Formats: sequence, structure tokens, C-alpha cells
Amino acid sequence: MWFILLLIAPCLALNMREPLPPTRISRVSPVEGWVQVRLNHFMAYDTRTYPMRYYYNNEFAGQNIVIFVGGEWAISENWTQAGLAYEMAQQMGAALFYTEHRYYGSSRPFPDSDLPNLSFLTIDQALADLTQFIQYIKSDAFEGGRYRNGKVALVGCSYAGTMATWMRLAYPHVVDAAFSDSGPLHAQENFPEYLEVVAEAIREQGGETCLSNIEEAMRQLVQLLDTTAGPAQVSQMFKTCTPIQAGTPLDVATFFWYGITETFAGLVQYSSHGDHIPKACAVLNDTSVASHVQRLANYITSDPWNEPCIETRYTQVVANHRNTSFDAYESTMRLWTYQTCVEFGWYQTTNSTRQPFLHVVPVEYFHQMCKDFFSSYFDESRLRSGIDRTNIFFGGLTHLPDFVVSVAGGHDPWSPMGPNVTHAHHNSPVYVVPGVSHCRAIRPTGTNETEELEAVKKAVLSHMRQFIMGPDNDTDTDSSASSVAISVLLLVIAAFAAL
Repeated sequence: MWFILLLIAPCLALNMREPLPPTRISRVSPVEGWVQVRLNHFMAYDTRTYPMRYYYNNEFAGQNIVIFVGGEWAISENWTQAGLAYEMAQQMGAALFYTEHRYYGSSRPFPDSDLPNLSFLTIDQALADLTQFIQYIKSDAFEGGRYRNGKVALVGCSYAGTMATWMRLAYPHVVDAAFSDSGPLHAQENFPEYLEVVAEAIREQGGETCLSNIEEAMRQLVQLLDTTAGPAQVSQMFKTCTPIQAGTPLDVATFFWYGITETFAGLVQYSSHGDHIPKACAVLNDTSVASHVQRLANYITSDPWNEPCIETRYTQVVANHRNTSFDAYESTMRLWTYQTCVEFGWYQTTNSTRQPFLHVVPVEYFHQMCKDFFSSYFDESRLRSGIDRTNIFFGGLTHLPDFVVSVAGGHDPWSPMGPNVTHAHHNSPVYVVPGVSHCRAIRPTGTNETEELEAVKKAVLSHMRQFIMGPDNDTDTDSSASSVAISVLLLVIAAFAAL
């Protein structure tokens, strides 16, 4: 039984998909463009290039530049037509660009993601891509040098928010200001805090009983899978694609990974503040169903994430992630997993008593995953060396660069790896919005789950406008922005006091 518990894995994703696009309001259709950027920015003799994709909307274009930074997903035109970056461009009289991260989407340096080809998939190369892109759009080669004297503001959420912050840190002569929504900054091998926040969000939005019922269901489920008839029962209850085979711990682990942990991670990370968690808890608290495991199965099988069925074959999961085609089903996950194995970690273990999923996901599982997906070369030593390097180069949470606005959601599972109000300093404000999850502040104003989130969005716009264009002459606007900042800070202090 201990071997089964050793191999259960949760979701690794930050986003893995483009943030939910806003409703389009732009009167201008963005232009899709391509620019040749260096494959290897750090070896002068290597002159190879690859085509990097971007979208461009000049609806409000003066001389300034706003760039919505793409992360581990394929970009689309939507975020150049609405959203906070769009509103920022409007207020600044700026051109709006949306850049695509190397290897993701259509920005492919190689024909496939074979392991030797992945050596150029690093945060350093990705930041250098952005730097070369900015140099290009400020050069005479782009519209005759129209933006050569413009200031540059970056906007990003999740890993792209990380990139926006680190661009301001690494290339302050290129980037004038940045806004990061939900961007983690501290690389860490073992990340049990993720599921702690998941638990807290369920407790606050769904109730203590819901959390207790999940824990009891997990306890009974683990016991059931350790019986002779249990795997067949579980396969039927949870509608697995193939029956869970008794005596195959890796298949059982795959069931937990795809069926249980990722479902709850998605419930909290991707849902907006509202009725998503209470609806899930209504199923998990349904006393007309006697079995806690059956209640859990009823919720899991109702989630669209698990349609048409839950994969239980570990060998199939490994085969999917070893597929080197950029068009393969798990291509994006293969790429992102590689980045976690060499630079970031962020493995969401259950090494905490403050979550309902028992102690079933040790960090050793992720060590094995890196080796299985890639090669034995990607061992614990390489992982830890990469994490140390990331934190040394970018400072983790020890140094927040100036002219960066950071926002975190109080119910964002990634918030423990990002800045909080204690890290704020002059010209680097940090807002923590109670009850809000991942990447909610980059969405348009006027479409919010809470009044606090709306206030923070307006404060972000005010800060970024001042960073790029100078202090407002309208003292009322300044006073309002200050009031917003103070109000949000008081809310955060009150929340911590309540805890």
C-alpha cells in the first residue's frame, strides 16, 4: 500500500492554457505578425533564429507600448481587443502587442520537442526573446521607427506575470514598468502550500463540513483500493477509461492524478468567486448518498474536466508525454513539465496537515516523473541546482524590482510563491484581493466578482499610467488611488487578524 501512496501526483499546471478571453470590444482587428529572434541569445557565434509570433493592435497608438506577455499557451487575438492591458493602452495612448513564448503555440524553434531541442527552453532565453522583440518594434524596421522613443509597459498573468516582473529586474533599460497578476517569484522544490490554499478556499466558500467530507472520502477511497474487489468498484464509480488493475500501483496513481487532485486544483484555481465551490460542496455534502466515496465520485464525474473518462494507464500517460510532436495531445504539458524539472520545481505535494488529501503525494513522485518523461539525467541534483540558480538570478521574494505592480488572489493556490503586502515598497505596490483566485485582475474593469477586485484594477491602471506618463495632475485621482490602496491593505490586515 505504501508504494501506491508514494506515486500519487497532482496537477502541475500554472495555467497550461490561455487565460479565459474577455468579450471583445475593440473596433480594430489586430494584425498577426512574426519576427525572427535568436535561438541562442547568449552565444554570439550561434546565429540561428526562429519565427516568434505576436498580435498587434494600434487602435490607441501614440508612441508608448503595452505588451501583454504570453506564457505556456498558444496566443490568440482576444487579449488585444479587451482586458486590463487593452484599457491600459487606451489610457496611455499606446500600441498593444501580445507576444508568444518560445516553443508554445506556433512559435516553434524546431520541428519537434525532442529532448536535445529542449535545451533552449529556459526562462533566460524567453526573457531575451522579449528584449529582442522590444528592440525590433522600437527600431526603424518596424513602421519606420514610430515607437523608437516610446516607453514600454508589460502585463502578464501567472508564469507570464513572473516574466513581466523579471523583465523589469533583468532589463530595466528596456522595460519601464510591469504589472504581474498571480505571478510566482520564488522557485521551490516542495510546494505543499498549494493544496493548503485549495483547502482554505473550500473551507471559506463551501464550509468546514465540505472539507471534512472530502477528507473522509479520501480515507475510505484509499482503503477501498487496497481490497481485492475495490479497484473494480472504484473504476465503475468514477467512470475510468479502463479498469484499474489490482496490483498496479502506477495505474492507481494515475487515477488519483487525473481524477482527484487535478479536479480540485482546477475547481479552486480556475473558478471565479461565486457559486462554483458551493455547487461542488452541495454534491459532496449530499446526505441522501450514504457513501462518502460515492459522493466524491458523483462530483468528480460531473466535472467536464474528466470527460469522457478518467485515464488510469500510467504507461499511456508516459507515452503521451514522451510524444515529441508539437501537435500531440500532451505537448504543452510536456514542455511545461520540462521547465519545472530544470528551473522551477513547484511540486504540489501533500506534505501538510492543513489539506484534506492525506499524506499521499511525496516529492519523490515528481523526481521520478522528470526521469520518466525525459531521461535519468534529470535527477534530484539537477532539479535542485536549477531551482537554486533561478532564485539566485532573480532574487525570489527577497527583492521586488521598482515600477512593478503585483496582484495576488487570497484564494489563488499559487499566491504563497508570489509577493504579498510585506514585500511592497516605494514604486512597487502589492495588492492581495480577498476571496479571489488566479489571474482575475487582468480581466476588464466592470466585470468583477467583488468590489475589492474592481478597486484593485483601477488602482493598477492608475499606478501604471503614472509609471509611464508621470504623476497625474488631477489630485482627486491621486487621492482616490491612495484611498483604494489603503482600503485594500486594511482588508488584508483584517483578514490576517481573523485567521
